[in-house]
Amino acid sequence: MSNFNVSHKAKVISTFTALFCAIIVPSTGWIYQLSQDVLLTTTLAICLSYLLIMCIYRLFNAYFSPVAQLQAYIDAKQQGQSNLSLGYKDPSSPWTTLGAQIEMLFNKPAPQSTHLIDGLFQHWPHPIALFNEQEQLIFFNHPMYQQLKIPLLRGMTMAECGFTVKNKQCSHAKLNQDWQVQRIALSDAKQTLITASYIGHQLQDAKRQSQADLIRILSHELNNSLTPMASMTDTLLSAETLNEKQTRQVLTRVKSRSESLLQFIKAYSELSRLPVAKPQYFDLKTLATLNATEQNIQLNFAGESQCFADQLLFEQLLINVFKNTFEATHSPACITLRCFHQADIQILQLTDNGPGFANLEHAIQPLYTTKKTGHGLGLALCNDIVQKHNGQLQLANTEHGAQITIKLPQGSTLK
Repeated sequence: MSNFNVSHKAKVISTFTALFCAIIVPSTGWIYQLSQDVLLTTTLAICLSYLLIMCIYRLFNAYFSPVAQLQAYIDAKQQGQSNLSLGYKDPSSPWTTLGAQIEMLFNKPAPQSTHLIDGLFQHWPHPIALFNEQEQLIFFNHPMYQQLKIPLLRGMTMAECGFTVKNKQCSHAKLNQDWQVQRIALSDAKQTLITASYIGHQLQDAKRQSQADLIRILSHELNNSLTPMASMTDTLLSAETLNEKQTRQVLTRVKSRSESLLQFIKAYSELSRLPVAKPQYFDLKTLATLNATEQNIQLNFAGESQCFADQLLFEQLLINVFKNTFEATHSPACITLRCFHQADIQILQLTDNGPGFANLEHAIQPLYTTKKTGHGLGLALCNDIVQKHNGQLQLANTEHGAQITIKLPQGSTLK
């Protein structure tokens, strides 16, 4: 609209300039031919130019001033301002007639329901727009007008206002990913309310919290793996003489744990989530025995030795379970691990000799812990690992201690 006004004004100015030149140049030449006096000709030319400029100025204002006044009135009305009047003085002017019709359009009595909506939402801080059954705009508040930055008139369709609805999700080009747009059906779907809420700050907070949680999880896993490795090397270095067989065993285990941990951290950090489970058969008894020894846990294994799951992920699960048992048990820590099948479900059941779970309801909730030095990540991570296998993790307290039951469906598509 502004480009059109500038172009139109330029054309009018060019026309007036051409008219001015068409009058002043011949007139000046005619006066000089009659008087043959340069001073007199210049004086009369200046006076004539002044009169012409004043006439042109008055004509220009008479043409554009009503248009500018009308545009300012419409803009103010669109922004929700009231008690405004155009105030054209000449009753015979066509601008006065046009202005009266526009005022009547804006000041047309609205239904009682519209007055109620105006009273409720006119000063609502969030952008709001209301459409009738024909998807025509019947109300919008000032924040919506400010955010969309496009002319809005009652009666415009939802598409003309820039809203698009796809798969029952509403969106607008001026409301980017920092805005949440909601489309709500009112009065048995006869009216549609569109609201927009700025969620940019919440998204940033959630992003920062997610980054902090990721760092804590990685730190948690590093401590779980590095602590037993440091303990084994300290034991080895404290001996007066190095036993070659024992040294090789320690170094082999340190190497194995380091490689496993590096693979886990690489996958986790690259994807910011647990890696996709890649199940294969592995010796669960051997894997559990090695990790139980590192965590100073007495392991009693019963049932099937072969397990079909992701060995890397399940090693992290066992590390967390064994660590929790060691920290919760005052007496020598002991875990009984049973592995068996029921139909097409493989079940792993771990029972310890500790006091049991202090709060079963929140035990697997991330960052929830009843321990002074804990982070509340161990069981939450175990649950995520089981879910990666489309399995279920169940917690219970028995007369012997805490019990964790893991059910893994065999042959299903994994996440």
